[in-house]
Amino acid sequence: MLSKRPIATLFIDAEPPERATYGGRMARNRRFQHGSLFKRGTRTKVWVARWWEDVSGREGKLERVRRSEILGTVAEIPTRRQADQILSNRLRGINAGDFRPQSNCTFSEFVQRNWMPELLPTLKYSSKKHYEYIVNFHLIPAFGDMQLRLISRELIQSFLGGKLRSGLSWKTVKHIRTTFGTVLAAAEMQGLIPNNPARQTKLPRRGPVAEQPPIAPEKIRQLLEALPEPSRSLAWLLVLTGLRVGELLALRWRDIDLALGCLRVRQTVYEGRFDDPKTRRSKRTVPLGAKGVEILSVFKPQCIDPEALVFATRRGTPFSRRNLLNRQLAPTCERLGIKGVTWHWLRHANATLLDAVGTPLGTVQALLGHSSAEVTREIYLHSVPADARIAVEKVEALLIGPKWTQVAEAAKVTSTLIH
Repeated sequence: MLSKRPIATLFIDAEPPERATYGGRMARNRRFQHGSLFKRGTRTKVWVARWWEDVSGREGKLERVRRSEILGTVAEIPTRRQADQILSNRLRGINAGDFRPQSNCTFSEFVQRNWMPELLPTLKYSSKKHYEYIVNFHLIPAFGDMQLRLISRELIQSFLGGKLRSGLSWKTVKHIRTTFGTVLAAAEMQGLIPNNPARQTKLPRRGPVAEQPPIAPEKIRQLLEALPEPSRSLAWLLVLTGLRVGELLALRWRDIDLALGCLRVRQTVYEGRFDDPKTRRSKRTVPLGAKGVEILSVFKPQCIDPEALVFATRRGTPFSRRNLLNRQLAPTCERLGIKGVTWHWLRHANATLLDAVGTPLGTVQALLGHSSAEVTREIYLHSVPADARIAVEKVEALLIGPKWTQVAEAAKVTSTLIH
């Protein structure tokens, strides 16, 4: 059974005699276009309409192509008069004086010639790599040779459904849809397509998400004690401060004030490239507890270069988060039987611990850098909200507990009182 929705196909024929080309531009139609209409098929007959249409060629020159479209079945459209009316409505925009030719540029050509050179340089390096991967690995193999104007909502919807059925996660397919929409939005802005069909698509309802195992302080403490350096210190600070790993690896000594017990997030680093933090509000001041100050004091050199990285290789370059994950963090977690741990997991652990000690939601958002401007103002310790510092100290106490010296002193006093 054929769908009621017209199915468009494209035929490129020789230019008709009534059309002339002058200096790469085509002259105006000499007569009003009515198109042609005929029946096709044996068992299921359909009405087929054909007409000429201007498109913008690869070099910006106008070209005339022959369009063919199935209007519907004869059972759905029983008379020629009805079919003629549908065709007339279809040609109304083309016969209008303000008709704007669409482009026959393919998706791959647009990406390579326009989108990548113009849009990608405006993005952060990490976002650029993310977009490039999705475009090259998912979109170009499926739509690379297709003309932009022929990419329809139905095609995109079917494509996204296929990705879900192939086993990709709902979140990954959502990223693919977002990237596709970003590329087509750029084509729409340049007038190559009349609208963005990706915006008209919908993802199916997200199914139940597997519940993550609870982040127990005992497991975190076990992991922190087992990690080798420098991952141990990095992991400690991620759990205590809630920084993103890129923010932590980009810290310089100018950003640290051990006397006041705070650090300031100014940059992030990804694959050796420094950039501004994820959002404007991610630039923030984070208080340090005693443990955080102790860890950073160990790394503090005798002669401090304010521009030197706090965590750096022997060459002074930032550590690779991926190498540290693969060589130290992941093997340690596997040995301990702890699953699902990444650098970002440790940031989530900080949020969980803050919530466990009763930290107000606004304070958690401020410490993590996702909050409103009111609670993320870039300030130093004397202006850091008191509840933020109390929250940091409570998290340290939850992980570390009383110092062994304090326990020993308490036991000695108790023994003296008994005797």
